[in-house]
Amino acid sequence: MMTTPSQTDTTSWSFSQGEWEQTPRRVQVHLLALQTQLHDQQQQPQQLQNQVDQLQGRLEDTSKTSGKPASSDSPYPKLWYLYRAAAILMLNTLIIFACFELAATGVFKIASMTSQSTEQPVGEGHPRETVSYYASQDWAKKYWHEFRLSRTQRYYPYVGWRRAPFKGETIEIDQHGVRLTPGADCSANSFKVFTFGASEMWGTGSPSWGTIPANLQKGFEKLRQGPVCVTNFAESAYVLMQDIIMLLVQLRSGNVPDVVLFYNIESNIYAAYQSGRVGDPENLDQIAARFEGRREPSPFIHELRITVNLLRSTHSYSLIDQLIGKLTIANSQLQEPTPSKLLTYESMGLDAAKLSDLIVQDYLGNYKIVSALAHQYGFKYFFFLPPIIALGNKPLTPEEQEMQQRTEINTAYSKLYADVYRIMERKSSKYPNIYSMNHIFDHYDSLIWIDEGHVTPVGNQVIAERMLDVIRAQSSAEK
Repeated sequence: MMTTPSQTDTTSWSFSQGEWEQTPRRVQVHLLALQTQLHDQQQQPQQLQNQVDQLQGRLEDTSKTSGKPASSDSPYPKLWYLYRAAAILMLNTLIIFACFELAATGVFKIASMTSQSTEQPVGEGHPRETVSYYASQDWAKKYWHEFRLSRTQRYYPYVGWRRAPFKGETIEIDQHGVRLTPGADCSANSFKVFTFGASEMWGTGSPSWGTIPANLQKGFEKLRQGPVCVTNFAESAYVLMQDIIMLLVQLRSGNVPDVVLFYNIESNIYAAYQSGRVGDPENLDQIAARFEGRREPSPFIHELRITVNLLRSTHSYSLIDQLIGKLTIANSQLQEPTPSKLLTYESMGLDAAKLSDLIVQDYLGNYKIVSALAHQYGFKYFFFLPPIIALGNKPLTPEEQEMQQRTEINTAYSKLYADVYRIMERKSSKYPNIYSMNHIFDHYDSLIWIDEGHVTPVGNQVIAERMLDVIRAQSSAEK
């Protein structure tokens, strides 16, 4: 069927109806399409003009200022511009964060694909890490790096804290916060030895195989037939009462030892030096402040914590945290540590002689508790007083002399532990299971100390051997 233009259309053509009918059909269709497009384009200016007129009318209705102050204009256009600016700023922020997160993810993926990390192990920046003894030990840098990482503590019932689980090459801590002793065979019929104390017994400065419990494990294996299980219940900053509570927890659970060793008094002295009271744990004021300052969080704070936790789970946070950690460690190594200003017994006006006597009374009271438990449960017990660099007659190396000088700067603390040790050595003769280690290094010319209270693995071996000699001598006397 031949397409026929409408009357409106034909008025614009320059040919007749007959000529149109003789035109091929495809040409007719094309011409009609062109005519339609031309008509639409002719209508667009009029439509745009109508829209401009409408907008102008609205503008005159909402923004007439004749006879009105400028503040009478509607605030909605301004709010719209502010909202749009804020939205653009937020969008740009999200885009930047997304790009940074993508880059941080790439950094971590590249790092995880690297077979050997180029990062050097980093410790806490404490002077003891640079003692000359460690220069010849290939495990030293790894140990101090793991020591820093293993510092994380968790709440532990009755005693306050223990270290979180950790597994490294030189330090391994189980789910109960107990540092594992290499070679310990804790089967049902094993000979059980429990060791208690603070960081000296825990093994600060020594890898797993160089602690006092590790040396005791090897020594008992030579003395006895069958499996031996030496368990290191010591923890940094523990006072004697915390050690006894850990023992009570084991006894209550049915885990009864054959031998119990306590190697602690320095923490009791330092805790009394801090608070002016005896029997309290170290840093009691800080612990109490943290506990008493806790409040039920508001819903806003709760939501804020959730948001913060989400941010902490991102690669961006991890990357920034690592960079800040490196800068903090580097800064601590460049600067000399400054002594913190603590409230001490001296600043409270307490007498050192009276406080020393109270510390000794508290220690001997704990001794009697353990003695009663030993009688009830049938285990042997020993109390060893750890040596201190400022006491005894060891020929000190130049490095050790510097350590002693740093210790003696704090005269209040030096006087307190000197008085306590003097009283303990006078009264210990009435208590058959108390042994002083004060003079254990008197015949050693080489470097033993790494700070005022901790020794090298060599020193731990000497201490463990003395403990074994004491235990062996008592066993022989009882036969």
